[in-house]
Amino acid sequence: MDLAMNKVLVLPLFSNDDKTAARFTIVSYFPGINEVVLCQQDRRCPKKAFVHIIGQPLKVRHCGVIQLIPWDVLSCERQDFRNADNVRAYESLSLKKNQSYNSLQKAEKRWLKIDEKINKRLDVVTKFEECEQRKLDYFNGDITTEDMRELARGWGVKLDFLCDTLSIYYAFGQCREALIPVYNNCGQGITLPKDAEDAANRFPHGRGRHRLYDNSLKRPSNQQDFDNVMSFFKNDLPQLKYFSLKNLSKEFNAQYATELVYEDKQSRCFYDFVPERFLTLSQFKNLLKKVCGSKSKFEMIRLGSKEFRNKFKIHKSSVLKHVVGPGSMYEIDATVLDVHLVSNYCVAEVLPTGRPILYIVVDVSTTMIAGFHLSLESPNAESVTLALYNAMSDKESFCKQWGYDYQPGDWPCFHVCHSLVIDRGSEYLDAAMARLIRARIGLASIQVTEAYLGRAKGTVEGLFSKLNKQSIHALPGALIKGKAKALKDPSNHASLTISDLYYILIEEIIAHNNTTVLEKKRTQEHLAHHIDPLPRDLWNWGMKELMYGGNTVSPKVLMSALLPQQTARVTKQGVILNKTKITYQTKDANFEDLRQEIVIDRSRSDYEINVMYLPSCNQHVWYNMGSTDQSFITFDLADSNINLKNLHMAESHAILEDVTVFKSKMRHVNAVEDAVRTKRVKVRIDLNKKLLSKLRRSEGKSAAKGTEANKVPDLFAQAQNNANTVFTALEQQQHACIKNVKLGA
Repeated sequence: MDLAMNKVLVLPLFSNDDKTAARFTIVSYFPGINEVVLCQQDRRCPKKAFVHIIGQPLKVRHCGVIQLIPWDVLSCERQDFRNADNVRAYESLSLKKNQSYNSLQKAEKRWLKIDEKINKRLDVVTKFEECEQRKLDYFNGDITTEDMRELARGWGVKLDFLCDTLSIYYAFGQCREALIPVYNNCGQGITLPKDAEDAANRFPHGRGRHRLYDNSLKRPSNQQDFDNVMSFFKNDLPQLKYFSLKNLSKEFNAQYATELVYEDKQSRCFYDFVPERFLTLSQFKNLLKKVCGSKSKFEMIRLGSKEFRNKFKIHKSSVLKHVVGPGSMYEIDATVLDVHLVSNYCVAEVLPTGRPILYIVVDVSTTMIAGFHLSLESPNAESVTLALYNAMSDKESFCKQWGYDYQPGDWPCFHVCHSLVIDRGSEYLDAAMARLIRARIGLASIQVTEAYLGRAKGTVEGLFSKLNKQSIHALPGALIKGKAKALKDPSNHASLTISDLYYILIEEIIAHNNTTVLEKKRTQEHLAHHIDPLPRDLWNWGMKELMYGGNTVSPKVLMSALLPQQTARVTKQGVILNKTKITYQTKDANFEDLRQEIVIDRSRSDYEINVMYLPSCNQHVWYNMGSTDQSFITFDLADSNINLKNLHMAESHAILEDVTVFKSKMRHVNAVEDAVRTKRVKVRIDLNKKLLSKLRRSEGKSAAKGTEANKVPDLFAQAQNNANTVFTALEQQQHACIKNVKLGA
């Protein structure tokens, strides 16, 4: 056996019930001498160091049992005392202390208190080891208790303090770290009682500090509680969606600590809690921590997986590692701005329109805001389309549209990105995103992150916060979260329209692009070329030197790639959308010639084309008839659908669907009434046939003879009927005139 100072002798387990083996630290050993100084590792009940003859059986007291262990069954292993759990906890506390902003911080106060205790114990050890002979006498047991008491009294400590300090010091490495208390491990070594009865016997007065009041629900937790929480963790927790600890505790007690008391005659059930299984919130929390095994897993349960990743996920690399330069990667996201607006058309009264949604497109490489769009509607694909179009097109006409005095170079973002980062929001349609790739405008990939995971789009999320704090919260009608509630709702103070907000945001965005200092975005190449860490300077230099001017397309091609599409059937009436059944027509001569050929050629009666449309307006659709920018054809709403003019595409679809339903209903009603009318006619025919069957008929197969003579009575009856009609009309008119004369008199 290779013996050496601070190595550890490990004994075998005494029985199957033992969880830890006894361990002895070698305090001192000199080769060639048949003796070794050992000290048992036991922080609960520190043991004194002693001299033992190598090879002789070792008398050990461990877990309340005294055993005589043969020397040859011992194993020797190396021990790193400086890497113990209590040492790491102390160093972590020291780091927190150094990061404190105030001398009264809790971490610093705890560290000072622990450090004072360590220094006090270390001072006692230093004084004790000043005399080498005293140290040897202590190991050999030649120092009496009275001598030790005198030493303790002379150093201003108690005897127990001196003895425990020496035992812990020699048992755990003879270094300063050996004297660090194990406060981090408090309560870890206590085994849970097997059941409620065992808990009552072991802890008759309960566990923990004395309660200020008598809580009849609280009792010492036991192994059965641990098993119940384990079962809840495995079987019930995965099915729950709301991960509040209080809610989880209620769910647990409802499942495992309540039972049916009785059921009355009306089938009403009465439940009550079971005291032996009911857990308080703190007990449930502590047991759940043990079940989880790690603090990170417990925090993931407490916060939820997405919030945990937002709050605690460690950084592995910078996002700049995945981008080449400006225009390489854009992020797009939306947020509801913290401000209320009013309508542009306020005449008789103020008309609040609510809070708008802001869509922002940001360049990851430079934090340049490439484009944005405001919407008063709920999140939708049309707003995403217009935000991307704004980001990838020239800004001069856009800025002038909202009254901003745009100067060339103020906002030099009109490039198509190579990669786009979006989340799984409902407004980002899979078909639309796939069509962007197929359009071959330069966009090569779309990265989809989890919805409501802000860390995945950190650049754009940070800009939302900046715009709200620096600009939006200072506007009338602003809603500031966390601020005391005012006497009036913020919407009562609103005075800005969406047009005003467009102008304000354009100014703020251009100011951000031109003045924000981004030291972390500046690379060694930027430093070498003396590029200022401003978004616009980084963008202009990177677009020229790294991206070779970037990728740009014409507005027509860009818009045609972004707009949603529908299939439409070419017919005699015009172009009919397959989904909404709305008809459109155009004056373009080339397309009209094509439509004429399709109508004549019956084999092409199912001819379909893909048209582009804007969901918020059904007045027009567009079709690219060729491959050039000049081949886009505009279709106008046909006269047959003029009642749908200037409606939202969804509204038009709803109206046409209602008409279709009404027609279907009327077809059923008409079919029923047709059958009833036919039945009445049939009854009349059958009755006449029955009456005529008794009369004599003319003979022969030729046409009936004497029709002129036969219809004389019928003609006379007809004349009489006509005369009665005239007579009745004239008589009514005469009576009306007489009545009016009498009333006038």
